[in-house]
Amino acid sequence: MIIIGLLGVAAPTKAPTMRVKFSPLTKVAYLVARRNIIEVRPSVAFPLKKQHGRIVISTAKGRRVFQDGWIEKERDEEARYSYLGYWPSLHWHLVEGYNYGEVYYLNVLTQGGQRLKLQGSPVFAPDTSQFVVASGALDGLGAPIIQLFRLQNGAWREKWKIEPSTWQVEQLDWLTANTLLLQERHWNQDFSKSWFTYARLTIQ
Repeated sequence: MIIIGLLGVAAPTKAPTMRVKFSPLTKVAYLVARRNIIEVRPSVAFPLKKQHGRIVISTAKGRRVFQDGWIEKERDEEARYSYLGYWPSLHWHLVEGYNYGEVYYLNVLTQGGQRLKLQGSPVFAPDTSQFVVASGALDGLGAPIIQLFRLQNGAWREKWKIEPSTWQVEQLDWLTANTLLLQERHWNQDFSKSWFTYARLTIQ
C-alpha cells in the first residue's frame, strides 16, 4: 500500500467538479500519440532519515510522526513506513506505508501542512498544477479507480474520479495540460485472458 501524505488536515472533500471526455483510439493512433507524452520527474532530496522506527516531518501546522507498528492512533504490529524523499519543486515529503496484509499507501506531506493519502503514485501534468493517480485491478485487492487532483487556493483537491467496472488502467500519461492517453486492460470472466483498448481523455 502506498501512502502519500501531506501534513495537517486535508482540504474538505467535495464532489468532483470537472468533466473528462473519453475518445476511443485505435492501437496505431495510440502508439503514434505516445511519441509525444510528457513525463514529469521531480528532483528528489533526502533531508530526513528514519530513526528508531520513526519518521518525523515538520510542517507549518506542526510535526507529523509515522511510527512503525501504528496506523494513525491504532496499533498495527505489521505497519511499516519508508521515507521516499522530499520533492523541492512541490514542497512534498513522501512516505510509503504498508503492512504484510498487502495494504499499501503513499503519504504526501506538504510544507503547508496538508496530507494526502494516495493509493498509487502521482502522474503530473506538464505544469505540475494537477496530477492523476490510477490504482486497483479487477483481479486484485482494490477496485480500479482513476483520480484527478488539482492545486486550488494552496491546497490539493480531488476534482474528478472514475471507478470502472469492466477495465483497469494499464498505462496513463499526459499529452498536454488538459489531455491524457489511456491504455485500458480488460479481462474475460475467469481472468485467463486479457486484451487492451485505448482512449484520449480531455479535461473540460
